[in-house]
Amino acid sequence: MQLTRHLLKAYPFFVVLFRDVLAAKNYHCPPLGPVLPAPTSPSSHPAVQSAVAALKEGIDGLSVAFNGTAVSIGVQSIHETAPLADLHYTPPILDPRGASQIDASTVYRVGSVSKVFAVLATLKTHGVRMEDPVTKYVPRLRELAKQQKSATDRITTVDWDDITIQSLASHMGGIGSDLVTDLATFPVNWTQLGLPQAHDVLGCVGFNGMTPCNETDFWDNFGKRNPVFAPYSSPLYSNTAFFILSLIVESVSGIPFNDFVQKNIFDVAGMSSSTYAKPDDKVGAISLNDLNWNSSLGIEDPAGGLYSNTKDLLAFGTAILTNKFLSPTQTRQWLKPVTFTSSWGYSIGAPWEILRSDNVTSDKRLIDYYTKGGDVGSYHANFVLIPDYDLVISILTTGPEASSGVVQLLDSQIITTLLPAIETAGKDDARAAFVGTYVDKDTNSTFTLDLDDEGPGLNIKEWTVRGTDVPSHWLNYLSALVTSLPEVHISMRLYPSGLTSGSRTAWRVAIDLGTPEQIAQADGQLFWPQASCLAWGLMDRSVYEFGALDEMVFSLEESESGSTATGVDLVGFQVTLQKTQHSITRKEL
Repeated sequence: MQLTRHLLKAYPFFVVLFRDVLAAKNYHCPPLGPVLPAPTSPSSHPAVQSAVAALKEGIDGLSVAFNGTAVSIGVQSIHETAPLADLHYTPPILDPRGASQIDASTVYRVGSVSKVFAVLATLKTHGVRMEDPVTKYVPRLRELAKQQKSATDRITTVDWDDITIQSLASHMGGIGSDLVTDLATFPVNWTQLGLPQAHDVLGCVGFNGMTPCNETDFWDNFGKRNPVFAPYSSPLYSNTAFFILSLIVESVSGIPFNDFVQKNIFDVAGMSSSTYAKPDDKVGAISLNDLNWNSSLGIEDPAGGLYSNTKDLLAFGTAILTNKFLSPTQTRQWLKPVTFTSSWGYSIGAPWEILRSDNVTSDKRLIDYYTKGGDVGSYHANFVLIPDYDLVISILTTGPEASSGVVQLLDSQIITTLLPAIETAGKDDARAAFVGTYVDKDTNSTFTLDLDDEGPGLNIKEWTVRGTDVPSHWLNYLSALVTSLPEVHISMRLYPSGLTSGSRTAWRVAIDLGTPEQIAQADGQLFWPQASCLAWGLMDRSVYEFGALDEMVFSLEESESGSTATGVDLVGFQVTLQKTQHSITRKEL
């Protein structure tokens, strides 16, 4: 209440503070997350079918230049059993050891996509708390300090008691990024490049056909590495962190890490082709004379040693988004950032590489993409979850023309081609389910919802309760003790809260104060972008007899064509309206 009162007194500057982080189209400010329910049968929608056809044409045009590079792309909605897109390219030249035809069952190395499995295994290890210091489970780490030849201090020595499991899972531990990539091991005359003659050579690597490092190599050598940052100060990519996570899983569970993953992840998701051990060559996508298909990564296996295929990765993503591994709350917590990076559009989770954009869908709203890339030799992969639209994407490549850059281009092409069509399908579902007029004649109450192209969510076109026009009095509800109120343009839009119970689903109203031009002018007076987007701070502020005025609960009725709202409870206003005028049906769309 104090915040609202202060803002109203400060008009015209109060408009500045009514928004979240990034504004959507026409400066509308939705809450973070889905602005409409995800479509439940997107593959049957004409816009999606056209987008998939366009995507196939685009991928074909890109891959036709690949002479020795295999490509596998899969896109899955968690609401359907068959993939939305199942695209594969078999190049003219492949290694005769492997598969001669590339499809969804062809196995690739997925590199650092493996890290998602290491973190999930840790989350599923009973008794482990991510906030605990790693030394609670692997106390031997303290002994690594003895390997320092110089003085032991914060510059030279990792204080393992300060390192939490969560910091390792999210690249925030500040420890050295790798052990196995020490240049002295590689057969190069480094003295010609200004380095001194090597005397302390690790002697193991694990890729390009070189001998892998084992656990003894780690315990004998990693303490020689200086920390890079203090814990939780700045993200630093670390492969070694995920080997340590595997030690935690083994220490607490009492079974080998690979067996734990098999039982608690692969078997649960039905991932029959995924393994840390090399599978039969004949199922593999192997580029000509590739060395890394056969390579054991040793202690790097938890960080990058997994073999998998399109079918399994889509099943894995679906299992995550349908809460087969963790509870819904735990899954939502996992799919959140831990830290920023120095890039506006890039945050880090555990171990998610979270991309953010507001230029893909027509409503121009902020969308988060939970990704994990992977590279090992000629293998380059990306695994993507888009929770707002219940989508999973798998991109697998191998060959001389492949690279992490190529995978990023493929990822961008997939998302920018498909997501606008998925948005259209979701809008049509929402139009059929929610758009229309709801009435309670006894209380002279009317509520009309529309779905327009002016912004995200549903537009509240009319809202009258007991003969009172609600939008024109919203500032009164926000500022009960302020008697002198400014004339302000108010727009209202409705968004799903994600709370459901049986056939009932809750939504919340977000208000936008000021015209788009006024909001833009106000934003320009402050130093941070889209400063006026503060939906998270303004929702649930107006409450009457403990019921929020911005809360609405729809009653749904199931039919062959999907769910349709039959009525809505205006919780704070204590009135229930029945739907009397419907939008067009799904069959008419």
